[in-house]
Amino acid sequence: MKVIRWLDKHVEEILMAFFLTGVIVMMAIHVFCRYVLRSPLTWTEECTRYCFIWFVYSGIGYGIRHGTHIRINILEIFFPKIIPAFSLIQTVVMTAFFAYLIVPSIEVVTQTIQRSQFSPAMHLPMGCVYISVTLGLAFGVIRGVQALVDWVRTYLLKSAPSQVEKEGESK
Repeated sequence: MKVIRWLDKHVEEILMAFFLTGVIVMMAIHVFCRYVLRSPLTWTEECTRYCFIWFVYSGIGYGIRHGTHIRINILEIFFPKIIPAFSLIQTVVMTAFFAYLIVPSIEVVTQTIQRSQFSPAMHLPMGCVYISVTLGLAFGVIRGVQALVDWVRTYLLKSAPSQVEKEGESK
């Protein structure tokens, strides 16, 4: 159970750290080969791009968990009593939107695999790149549901929020 809790808390961070490290390493290799060895590698730029795509989509759940996504809060500033209601509306709409997008993203991945599309430089199946969207949306739905459960605990049941809600408020 401790492993599951630890993964629940850190899975996005691990993925983001891995792919950001990939971006940094690949760009360093690319710059070194291009400007020092004067012989650029063709695949490092493509690998960097795909690592960045994975980094961005794995960050969806992280942003929800920590409450760091961009949002317009002008009404909340002028009317602080509506913050709980707006928080609920935002979370429900966002989670529903992510859930709605999962099916089309799976269809895109399936079509890409069926068509045997490969990247030009690395010859990587493009389904490996597009699946990042599906996984990012799944993380978004999972974290959105967790945020909704925490909202219910906090505002309807008046009990202590779980760790997801505490981390979102502390940032």
